[in-house]
Amino acid sequence: MGKNSSLGMLEAGQFRKIWQSPALFLAYCCVGRALRSQHLLRRGRPTIVVLIAEAAINLGIYEAATEFFVNGRSQDWTETRPRKALVHSIESKPRNKSPTPEGNELLRSYGKFPAILVLARHRRDLPIELAAAADAVIDLPRPSAAHIVAARSLLGRNPIRPDTAELLAGNDVVMLAPVVTKFSLTSDHARILRSSAPGTTADDEPSLEELPGYRGVKPWARSFAKDLERARSGEIAWADLDRGILLHGPPGTGKTLFARALAKMCGIPLIAASVAKWQAKGHLGDLLAAMRSTFEQARESQPAIVFLDELDSIGDRTKFSGHHVGYQTQVVNSLLECIDGVDGRQGIVVVAATNFPEAVDRALLRSGRIERHVRMDLPDEDERAEILRFHLRVSADEQEIRTIATDLRGWSGSDLEKLAREARRIARAVRQPAGPAHVAGALPPLQTLSAQTARRVAAHESGHAVVAIALQPGCRASVSMRKQFRTFSSDAPVQGMTRYLDDPGGLETRASLEVQICRILGGTAAEEVLFGARSAGAGGGRGSDLHKATSIATRMVCSYGMGRSLSFLVEDDHPGLDWSGGIPAMARREIDGILAEQLSRAKAIVRSHLGAVQALAGQLLEREILEPEDVQAIVRRHPPDRPKKGNVR
Repeated sequence: MGKNSSLGMLEAGQFRKIWQSPALFLAYCCVGRALRSQHLLRRGRPTIVVLIAEAAINLGIYEAATEFFVNGRSQDWTETRPRKALVHSIESKPRNKSPTPEGNELLRSYGKFPAILVLARHRRDLPIELAAAADAVIDLPRPSAAHIVAARSLLGRNPIRPDTAELLAGNDVVMLAPVVTKFSLTSDHARILRSSAPGTTADDEPSLEELPGYRGVKPWARSFAKDLERARSGEIAWADLDRGILLHGPPGTGKTLFARALAKMCGIPLIAASVAKWQAKGHLGDLLAAMRSTFEQARESQPAIVFLDELDSIGDRTKFSGHHVGYQTQVVNSLLECIDGVDGRQGIVVVAATNFPEAVDRALLRSGRIERHVRMDLPDEDERAEILRFHLRVSADEQEIRTIATDLRGWSGSDLEKLAREARRIARAVRQPAGPAHVAGALPPLQTLSAQTARRVAAHESGHAVVAIALQPGCRASVSMRKQFRTFSSDAPVQGMTRYLDDPGGLETRASLEVQICRILGGTAAEEVLFGARSAGAGGGRGSDLHKATSIATRMVCSYGMGRSLSFLVEDDHPGLDWSGGIPAMARREIDGILAEQLSRAKAIVRSHLGAVQALAGQLLEREILEPEDVQAIVRRHPPDRPKKGNVR
């Protein structure tokens, strides 16, 4: 510990006073870590620095430690040599919006001392004039594992394991002092202290690094956690941090779990809210009060994460209609004010989650608000295996688990967690550790498509691919289907899928958008041509063929001026399910006409390429997955039929 340059400046008697008090020593380490980036202070230049000791049990210990750091003595010593800095603490009290005598008095002392250091529990405790004049407002870090190891070394205590020191890190110095002095200190003692400390995360709550998956968002989380640490130490400004992140994607992909794990990684509290929780308080006034209370709680606990679940429940002001427009608009406007109102939200990051990002008011998602948007998709094969191993608490990469995961295409992280819970329950009943055999026993029954349904699914996906290649010969399309599947949910499983790997190109034209609609309707066209009627598989909800095709046609007519009128009627995001309510009847008829025309075009392509559609469907039934090269080869072997003389399209 003799390497610490700050301690090296103390005289022997002063050094003895520091190490004889473990709490004072740990507080001294925290102060030194916070002030190491304050170059004006270190060079003896005039400066005002505020240290925020959030939730400190005894602010006086940090005040004494700051005195030692900047003046080399405690406040109760009487010496003739001048003090290098004025150190002052402010206890919590209601904040006054007008200038306070305490703030003015400190500022008047600026000329008498080279530097002023102020300690407070919360930013709201600072007089306004002091907060404005301060060169830096820094969050005091709590003791680190290295500080705890150093304290025990100075006290002559037995060394402790690194994991024990990590468990103790982050506790208040007053709570740590009696623990670090124990001659024998184990991880059990550390866990007891950690579980009783306010504001700490339970040990069984996984950190983000421990969680499987999240490949698309983990790099951002690591970068944010590092920047947060720099902001708390004063190395960078709070304004340099991301203000918010939107997590969107299918249900069950772990958006809420990510928010909790991010809070644990950053070591800051998570304040969860949703429109449903706010509405449960009562009428509009109660809802808005609950909303403001959520952000006020975050300001009191800053730095903190505000997690807003089901953000689409807030709505979009451009789509409001009916008798409740005023109510809904006030809710959106109040949330905008809370996110970045006149008081700002320094030290608060908003993490929002939704399954339908297109239904969120765009003002909420602009830069400076919830500005970063990350899609969280269903896990792939490797991630499904990782998730199962994690929830089963199996460390080995067992091939049997990977084989099971391969068979669970389309399952969400929540589905896999439920499966692991069932497997652990089965294992407990026979007093065995959970493993692949118990997972197999917990699997829901295997469902098998009937022969007729399987043929229809294969024809549907083949129709998509053949129409796409006929319209764009260079298109790379892969097709897949599942004749057997398992599912925990009551929703109908995805039985077939066609993926397009072609480059979307530049600006869209009417012709290119019509091509997109035509290939989207190619599956329905194949069903009608081969079976004489279409099934319900093309519709049913957001993301279905009919929803996507209708959205494109709506944008053509109402957003891009590609219809009979140049009128701008809707923004070019995906229209909601109630899109037709605000669109004139003439425009709706034109949209229907585009869809009907492209369905007719797709059916003509299927009829002329019937051999390719049938051959592709037969191979898909047999192999269940065909890569782009396979699809292209089959289509090339079955050229289109030549139109008969006299036939007119």
